[in-house]
Amino acid sequence: MSQAAVLNALNRQLDRLPPGSRDIVVFVHGYNVSYVSGVYRHAQILHDFGRNAVGLHYSWPSAAKTSAYLYDRDSVQFSRDGLAETLEIAARSKAKSVAVVAHSMGTLLTMEALRQIALTGKTPVLRRISPLILAAPDIDERVFESQITKIRPLPKPFIILASQKDKALKLSRDLRGGTPRVGQGNNIENLQSLGISVIDLTTITDGQDGASHATFANSPTLISLMQSGAISPDSLPEDEQALSSRVGDRVADMFFLGQ
Repeated sequence: MSQAAVLNALNRQLDRLPPGSRDIVVFVHGYNVSYVSGVYRHAQILHDFGRNAVGLHYSWPSAAKTSAYLYDRDSVQFSRDGLAETLEIAARSKAKSVAVVAHSMGTLLTMEALRQIALTGKTPVLRRISPLILAAPDIDERVFESQITKIRPLPKPFIILASQKDKALKLSRDLRGGTPRVGQGNNIENLQSLGISVIDLTTITDGQDGASHATFANSPTLISLMQSGAISPDSLPEDEQALSSRVGDRVADMFFLGQ
């Protein structure tokens, strides 16, 4: 399918929405996820969080096996150009905004694609992304800092959903000799200093899988708050330091923002 055909298809879908809802939500799945599972998760997020937008699913070739972690890491590098191209097409569409939601290893792919976009001088694409949400990012903290210094301008708002209970990220950390993962939320102040909002999901107890790695999409608390209208763009402070909180009753003053 050509770029022009994809762009035309997106615009047709956008034209079917009310003018104020003509947004695109790009979802980038994580490690050990099949095509079918990724599409299902994307549809579930759009439905459960009441997101009236056009979904644009980016499916990179995960082996969909728990034993194929290294294979998936190589696939991320292979898929970087394709995601960059996809985001560029979305940015040229009639969408009011392009929200990007990435999970787990998909966050590494997303950051690499954004870095490539920035290095090639395509800054208008970066300005169109709002919000950028990295859920449980499986990225080495030092690698992340290196990536983010190249991405200018940063998409706004830029949000990380982290949890110190995430067993999948703990395993990833241990496999790398103990180097921390961004999604473990061990260095929230440093992330804030980079202009990133951090939402700490450590205290969330509902909707957890066995590894506490998909709380962002499974928690009935988050879903209820979204559906109640408690989450809006006004939930974020105006400054770039943004919010960092142990999430309790106001567990997610933000999840999907680009409304």
